[in-house]
Amino acid sequence: MRGLGFFARMIAPLLILAVVACSSSALNLASKNSTTPYRGTAGQPATDPGVADYGVTPDPSMPIAIAAPKLDANHSYSLPELINIAQLSNPATKAAWQRAREAAAATGIAEGAYLPIITADVLAGYAVTSNTAPGIDTPLVSVPSGTITTSGAQAVPSLAVKWLLFDFGARDAALAGAQQLSFAANVGFNGAHQKLIYDVSSAFFQYSAARAQTRIDRETLANAKVVQAAAEARLGQGVATTMEVAQAKQQVAQAEFDLTQATGRERSNYSVLLGAMGISPTTAIKVQDLAGKPLPRQVPVNLDQLIVTSLQRRPDVQASLAQMKASEQGIAAAQAEFLPKVALTGTLNRTFGSYSVSDSRLGSAATLDVSQPNAAVLLGVSVPIFDGGMRDARMDAAVSSAAASHQDFARLQSVAAQEIVVAYDVLRTSLSANSAAAALVNAAQTNYEAALDYYKNGLGTLADVSVAQTGLLKAQYAQAQARSDAFVAAARLAFATGSLTNANSL
Repeated sequence: MRGLGFFARMIAPLLILAVVACSSSALNLASKNSTTPYRGTAGQPATDPGVADYGVTPDPSMPIAIAAPKLDANHSYSLPELINIAQLSNPATKAAWQRAREAAAATGIAEGAYLPIITADVLAGYAVTSNTAPGIDTPLVSVPSGTITTSGAQAVPSLAVKWLLFDFGARDAALAGAQQLSFAANVGFNGAHQKLIYDVSSAFFQYSAARAQTRIDRETLANAKVVQAAAEARLGQGVATTMEVAQAKQQVAQAEFDLTQATGRERSNYSVLLGAMGISPTTAIKVQDLAGKPLPRQVPVNLDQLIVTSLQRRPDVQASLAQMKASEQGIAAAQAEFLPKVALTGTLNRTFGSYSVSDSRLGSAATLDVSQPNAAVLLGVSVPIFDGGMRDARMDAAVSSAAASHQDFARLQSVAAQEIVVAYDVLRTSLSANSAAAALVNAAQTNYEAALDYYKNGLGTLADVSVAQTGLLKAQYAQAQARSDAFVAAARLAFATGSLTNANSL
């Protein structure tokens, strides 16, 4: 016994020193101070690069997960086809699906609480025990005091069953809450697809507007060259000045500059479209033109009814309602913690051992083999009495969580209703702007053609042509943007009302 105590006193300080050393060495994984750049690998001490360079060492083993779908280089893809590619490639919808599966698995965990828990264990080892034995002093026998030491190996295989029979609704509340959260994750998965459809549609329409503006600038450049040719012809006839020719050349240069900028904007919008689809930004894909697509229909008349039906089918609103119901189940689960639990337990084991018993008083030793079965079935009742206020704290937290969920649900409905109204007004304004822009383009085109004819026939000035050309350019820009805005507004309204549900919704 004294030997074991001495060993314990020696090993305890060493264990403490080892723990402290491990704790201190863990700090070596970080930089030595706030101004030293980090260099290193996971699990290894950080090194000092010696220079104030905060770059990160490239990781050649990193998997690159940017989607690069196989596309037909000769095919022009429509908006529904682009959406389908995005749904197959974009990681956002895949992550939402995995979260839905995770929530479904959590429901399975809650259902498992209704079944008994069966465990099998095997304990095996070597044990030494030493007990002081008193001496015997009688007229017939005199034995001094000593120790009885028992040592040997033993193994105890066991089977245990625990079955919670009654818990005043705690498991019911946990299962109901898990089911609501699973539903929220599933409608969130649908909502992720709706969001993806909207993002791709919006990017497609903006890209179409940029392409249209590039075409307009290209036509403007061609028109500017026609004016330059007319000015040079008039100069050859002696009815124009070199100043007019210089002005015409300036207009050509300006048109070329505008075309360069428009081309850059088109490329930027193309990159945004690829980003919305979730595919590689270096992907080359032909996109159908928007010119033949009919404008959206007129907006619904009954806005109040539209808001009600939209809120009832929006995935985010339904998910918020499910989360509110799940938080209410949290109150029921917290209440059950104050009540008793009834459980049935059963154990079945057998002890196998071989022991050596020595008695220092007699100077003798013996061996003992044991094979002892044990079994028990017990019905237990657990009654919580005092836990330092933890149950009260859990109840307060559950009540606050439920109240917050109620307010989040109300706030989301308000925000969603505002989004619907704004999208409704934007679509109505965009459709009106598109009609006005069409009339403006017709008038500007007529004015430009008349001014150009007048100038060619010597009846007008180059300034008149320049003003008319600028007016036509602005009108065409406005028409292209208004047309794109109308489609974007229609997509936004469909998304806000929860009706943008598939690739052919627009």
